[in-house]
Amino acid sequence: MIDAERYGGRRAYLMHLGARTWALMGLYSRLIHINWSSINRLVFVCKGNICRSPYAAARARQEGLEAASYGLQALDGAGADSGAIRNAERRQVDLSGHRSRRLRAAEIRASDLVLLLEPRHLKTYQNMCAGHPAAVSLLGLWTRPSRPYIADPYTRSDRYFQECFSLIDAGVQSIAVRIRGRH
Repeated sequence: MIDAERYGGRRAYLMHLGARTWALMGLYSRLIHINWSSINRLVFVCKGNICRSPYAAARARQEGLEAASYGLQALDGAGADSGAIRNAERRQVDLSGHRSRRLRAAEIRASDLVLLLEPRHLKTYQNMCAGHPAAVSLLGLWTRPSRPYIADPYTRSDRYFQECFSLIDAGVQSIAVRIRGRH
């Protein structure tokens, strides 16, 4: 029996299976060909910019990387979710001062690597930032094993928050190694 809570619930587990299937079919292969020498900033994008993307940006900054976070449907100025704050604190990451920001194409630089948390965010991002030269990928493609779909922990258990943040940590660390290795 599959422990669906490890993936964020039953629906999230099904989304995970679909994303893994697409990954195995090579449908995300263009998202892993990154010119690391051209990347100066990591930009993490999720839905609301109150859980996953602020945590990822804070973790990247702890790795010494320039990072920002945005939400595709964020309400500008909202604080981080209390569950995110509590679970990030357990990992020595402070989200208490975070304020959400809605993604706007003007915020993205050509030297950014935009890292989305869910495959369905790709289409929304592409519609918002059509023709923008920034590199784009899914953060979960950089974890081992690959988890292209990292479900939103909002309203989920602390157990899933910790699973989600572990995946984000793994992806950020993998990317940090590649960025440091470019010199």
